[in-house]
Amino acid sequence: MSLLLIDDQGEVWDGQSRQLRQAFDSPYSGGEFSDYAVVNLGFVALNTYGTSCQVRLRPATVSDRTFRAVCHWLQKSRNERVVLTWLDDDWTNELLRAGETITNRLEELIAGAKRAKPSDFLSRRIDTPELGPHSPLGEIARQWPDLSAPSGQHALMHLLRAALGDRYIVVKKQADLGKLVYQEFGDGLFGNYETWRHCAVGAPMEEMPDRAYGKLATQAYYETMESKTPRIERVDALVRWPHAGRARLRYQRVIVPVSDRSGATVLIGGSILDPRIDLRVRSR
Repeated sequence: MSLLLIDDQGEVWDGQSRQLRQAFDSPYSGGEFSDYAVVNLGFVALNTYGTSCQVRLRPATVSDRTFRAVCHWLQKSRNERVVLTWLDDDWTNELLRAGETITNRLEELIAGAKRAKPSDFLSRRIDTPELGPHSPLGEIARQWPDLSAPSGQHALMHLLRAALGDRYIVVKKQADLGKLVYQEFGDGLFGNYETWRHCAVGAPMEEMPDRAYGKLATQAYYETMESKTPRIERVDALVRWPHAGRARLRYQRVIVPVSDRSGATVLIGGSILDPRIDLRVRSR
């Protein structure tokens, strides 16, 4: 038996590739990693047994590139029978003949699942008591009521910088654009994109180097502006940075709304990297 993995860019990997596991900082190895990658990362696993093979996938997460690469691999292979194993609410197995039948069935499953494609951006809210008495983010949330007025913002920014190591942004809604725009960056964010950082002040928040990630990350800021209360959450995101490729970001995030001297709401957000976070674990 041999195992191949086709990733979300359509590249084919040996199923035992340590490089691939390290790229996604997975806690699993071997067959466990292939299951993890299929369920959570949009990969397709191909197990071959003589003239038969098993194709494992989660249709909702399979990209167009991956679908084309799988079809190309199937066309080149000499398999006579294919077991199609796919995940919706539960795993389903189908025995199909190789050729056009399996290609059509794959296309049908993926097209149907795309109507409810899960996001690469996962988050989970944290209540302040859950953070404990010594948590920097918990301390920010606890002191926010006393520091959110204009007179307290200098002290709040000092607390944010000390707690987050300059990993913060300040954004404000610009009336003529109807969007949140960057007003300030801490030096600890986007250090690899200095040119973009200098040009981004005054630009819409969602226009990050990875635009898809930017749109998803920005949504929590709009929700915080609406609620007018601090927001603390764990985030597990798959991003694609220019020149750096795919990466997995895991962090705790705080967003606090404050009022400026004109009475308008300003949002200050910051994060602490936390590789222990894993919101992608799902039972097989």
